[in-house]
Amino acid sequence: MGATTRKGEIGEAMVLADLQQKGYGVAIPFGHDLPFDLVLIRKDTGALERVQCKYTESDGKVIDVRCASNSAWVRHTYTAAEVDWIAVFDATTSRCYYVHSTTWSGMVRPTLRLVDAANGQRKGIRPAEAFLYPELVDEVREGRPGRLAKLSDPPPE
Repeated sequence: MGATTRKGEIGEAMVLADLQQKGYGVAIPFGHDLPFDLVLIRKDTGALERVQCKYTESDGKVIDVRCASNSAWVRHTYTAAEVDWIAVFDATTSRCYYVHSTTWSGMVRPTLRLVDAANGQRKGIRPAEAFLYPELVDEVREGRPGRLAKLSDPPPE
């Protein structure tokens, strides 16, 4: 097993454990042909949301959120139609960060700041501490596209 695969598996395991510790349900899809690694289950509503897991090692200042995957043959950039959340385990901080598709849509490598910018910039900065939970304000959550399903949804006909 290569180092890249091992790091990916560590990232996925840490995100799964973090979601469980925070009280969310988690399902693991079967196979490797889906663009997401986990399914987050909101226990209060039964909503299912797709989570793509990533592993990174930040510099202690900025977390690089990769919204794409590379293999020897293919480069794939995720879209909001495929994935609801990019979850990043940062080995430097030993924490997981959750970036919703409404935040990263159209970007390949958004960043989260662990410390204030050296130049004092505030506009357009994403503080990492705001991304510790896979949560959005209710107005955004209710109207967003891409929900996988809801446990109480009737079966398709």
